[in-house]
Amino acid sequence: MTLRELDGQFLSAHHPDGSFSQIGDQLASATGVMFQCPKCSEGKKRGEEDGRKFVVGAHYVICWFVGVPMNITPGPGRWNPSGTSLDDLTFIGPGAISVLLTSGCGWHGFVRDGEATLN
Repeated sequence: MTLRELDGQFLSAHHPDGSFSQIGDQLASATGVMFQCPKCSEGKKRGEEDGRKFVVGAHYVICWFVGVPMNITPGPGRWNPSGTSLDDLTFIGPGAISVLLTSGCGWHGFVRDGEATLN
């Protein structure tokens, strides 16, 4: 599924309290990305509101990019992004290129060419 279909948004994690802001769909100033879980999105009803596409009832995944302090949760993973927007975002090496949720649904997959896929 594309990150846009999964309500993808780039994030900025520069708040002293560890909170973040959603900053749209351009990678240039982002420090992370948030999108709905592709595993938990399978077979669920889809919605659209104000141009946002989303899956009703699916939880979100947050992936912080390399350079975000480790005290900002979730962790411990940090990814190297490549691309310019949600449409071509890809996690590249060195370091982790796949995403593994170690709690909840346990999704394990990849972010490649603007899509979040199952492993």
